[in-house]
Amino acid sequence: MFKKGTLRKKKKRRAAVIGGTVAALLLAAAGVLYLSPYASSEMDVTLLDIASVRTPSTLYAYQPSERPRRAGELHPAPNAALAESRPRIYVPYDEMPPDLINAFVAIEDKRFWSHSGVDILRTARAGARYLGGNATFGGSTITQQLIKNVTGNDRHTLDRKLTEIFRALDLERKVDKTRILEAYLNIINLADGCYGVGAAAKRYFSKSVSELTLSECAAIAAITNNPARYNPLTHPEQNCERRNIILREMAAQGYITEEEMYGALQSPAELRPDSEAESASPASWYADMVVSDVIRDLRERLGYTYEAASLLVYQGGLTIETAMDETLQRVVETYYADLANFPIGEDGRPQSSLILIDPATGDILAVAGAVGLKNANRLQNYATDTRRPAGSCIKPLTVYAPALQEGLISWSSLCEDSPLFERNGVPWPANADGQYRGAVTVAQAVADSLNPVAVRILEQVGLANALSFARDRLGMTSLLLPDGKRENDQTLASLALGQHSRGVTVRELTAAYTVFSDGIYRPALSYHRVLDGEGRVLLENPPASARVLTEENAALMTKLLATVTKEGTAARAMTLTGVETAGKTGTTQNNCDRWFVGYTPRLLAGVWMGYDYPSELKGIYGNPCVTIWNEIMEICETLYDGSSAKSAFDLPDTLVEIEFCPASGKLRGPFCDDPWEGCEACVGWFVRGTEPDRICDVHAEPPVRLVPRDPTDPDRIPLLRDDLIGDGVGDEGTLRPPPRPILPRPFRNFFRRRKKRG
Repeated sequence: MFKKGTLRKKKKRRAAVIGGTVAALLLAAAGVLYLSPYASSEMDVTLLDIASVRTPSTLYAYQPSERPRRAGELHPAPNAALAESRPRIYVPYDEMPPDLINAFVAIEDKRFWSHSGVDILRTARAGARYLGGNATFGGSTITQQLIKNVTGNDRHTLDRKLTEIFRALDLERKVDKTRILEAYLNIINLADGCYGVGAAAKRYFSKSVSELTLSECAAIAAITNNPARYNPLTHPEQNCERRNIILREMAAQGYITEEEMYGALQSPAELRPDSEAESASPASWYADMVVSDVIRDLRERLGYTYEAASLLVYQGGLTIETAMDETLQRVVETYYADLANFPIGEDGRPQSSLILIDPATGDILAVAGAVGLKNANRLQNYATDTRRPAGSCIKPLTVYAPALQEGLISWSSLCEDSPLFERNGVPWPANADGQYRGAVTVAQAVADSLNPVAVRILEQVGLANALSFARDRLGMTSLLLPDGKRENDQTLASLALGQHSRGVTVRELTAAYTVFSDGIYRPALSYHRVLDGEGRVLLENPPASARVLTEENAALMTKLLATVTKEGTAARAMTLTGVETAGKTGTTQNNCDRWFVGYTPRLLAGVWMGYDYPSELKGIYGNPCVTIWNEIMEICETLYDGSSAKSAFDLPDTLVEIEFCPASGKLRGPFCDDPWEGCEACVGWFVRGTEPDRICDVHAEPPVRLVPRDPTDPDRIPLLRDDLIGDGVGDEGTLRPPPRPILPRPFRNFFRRRKKRG
């Protein structure tokens, strides 16, 4: 019996060992499977090469007087230098004093010289804290901190931390420790706009790095833990406390002697701020836009990572030839910096943005990203980054232009301005004034921005065709394709009324209007070329164009949009004289956004207004975007020299001007001029061969009406006052039927007898 019990215990122990081993193997396998995607993470060593470049990139522009653009001499653009808040001063490793290197190693990563990129002990403790609910991780080595700085990825996620760990292991296999330290000490944030120890030494002590004392080295090393808290200029006491901790750590780790430590503790670092090292003024809105565009193109065309592209743009010594017209940029920036130019609503002053484009080339000449004085770099740019529904500004691009191109409509085509159906008892779609006009011409529908007409024509074009026209041919890639998800823009509300799922940017909407210049779409470009420090071309944007509309249909669309500024929704606010204008207003659902995209023969500009978080523009009446556009364009138009003066839109010879009857959309007949019918002369533009070829059949016969009789005529039948039969409109303007004629007595008796007999 004893033997059987012992045997059972042995079997249980064996089973436990086997089970534990299997569990451990399964756990290890699961860990390997989980970590395998991260194990392949590699560090892009070119980031360190870029970080070692000492030359900031510079923006250049052509002389503003040069016409056409892209000609003449380039010169540095004012207020557009791609400098960070303070210039970096790169310091090679062999020029750094040992005390500075040791101070950072002692406080930031005391096992730096012995580990392989990851400190196992610190990482284990950080992992335990993470499992305990502390999601800040910690435990980063200097190698890991360098990776975080050059990649810009500092999210508090497990995925980021695991990727960082394997990148650190990979980096230390590729480069030596001194190169890692050199890059780290030249890139870290050391408060007050200083990046790198060179900038910090000059800012705080007016010295070069090689001249720093032990106490000053420790004071600079103290900043990196929390730049805001340990800034020696704004928080000297906190900086001194942490400096003392660093000095004691240096002594404990054998980097300095006890005597050196006490000497440094008793002689605090004396601050001598460099008065000349003042923070650089913020870059212009245009510079911010160029930075974003170049970073994007370096990634998409040349395969750079975001981190490498960012470092190259800011400190890679690039020469960037922009499309900016610095004179027009100054006009736009000055206007937008003055708050008096913008209205205040019940909920405060809304935001606004503007972009100005040369429609003949697609060059972005000027941009303003927000209202007020720009006080920092890389702020939210409402012209290039923010997406909002376009409202009725979308109609020319998705409805009228493709319909003209397909031959579905002409200037005089009649369309029904009436609801298509009702939603919960409410007619849809409604017009802005709540009125419906019945049968109207396309020209009137464009001028008055009639929603039902746009929807009906869109149904003829087809939703898929309209979306493809805007996305694929006019570069409006923010419009969403149907992909099985709830959000998509292949809908009547999106393509006819501009109620988009996600919205569009001012930049892409305005650029789409370049097609109305001559039928060719031109993408909006902020720069022409990017050259590296050796003068080699990295990126180039030659003038791009794609034929979308015929020249005749583009001119016809321009003539239609000219009715908006002459007699339509933008007419009241339009005061620009001496030059032809065309454009389209837009207002979105619940009155959250106002738009105006307009152009002259030489310039194209789009303006948006709305709150940062979309809400109704209460207390703001009319369309301020038209006023902003008008006032800026008046200044810009006067800046053109005489050789480029152009005040009228070009019209091809194949476009003809025809009089037609608005009641039928056909040629005016001999009876269409009758004032009794309220029929006024209408003039429209047509591509030769598409103009009306039939006479009006609505007014085919002369109207029947009585004429005044001689009051002395004994046979006169008294009718209305002044002996005239009117049009049924009373003195107060109300409809009433014409009165019955007064018959002579014999006839009255005759009818009475007939009535009695009946």
